Amino acid sequence: MSEYKKNHEQEINETLLHKAELLKLRSQRHWSANFGMIASLGGVIITPLLLGIFGGGWLDEHYPQHFSWRLSGIFIGFLWGFVNAYFWISVENKKIERLNQTIRRKNNE
Repeated sequence: MSEYKKNHEQEINETLLHKAELLKLRSQRHWSANFGMIASLGGVIITPLLLGIFGGGWLDEHYPQHFSWRLSGIFIGFLWGFVNAYFWISVENKKIERLNQTIRRKNNE
């Protein structure tokens, strides 16, 4: 009976150590890291939009047309920003998926 109890306690200790290692692998982000990621994503979208606005304004002054260059610049900047954001988010999702696969692999061992 005593041998069974020791084996059971050892198994529990190994399980707890394994779970602690998994928690170390999983990056627990502080709120400021998440805020930084959101701010970066905003920058990825806003920067091309602002470039489109200012570039369109410059074109309106120097090369006037029957349409507004600034509105065209806003539209192009908006599309450019969201395409950038889409690719940035897809890269981050791949990183998260790799981390989850590593954790699953560790759980199966």
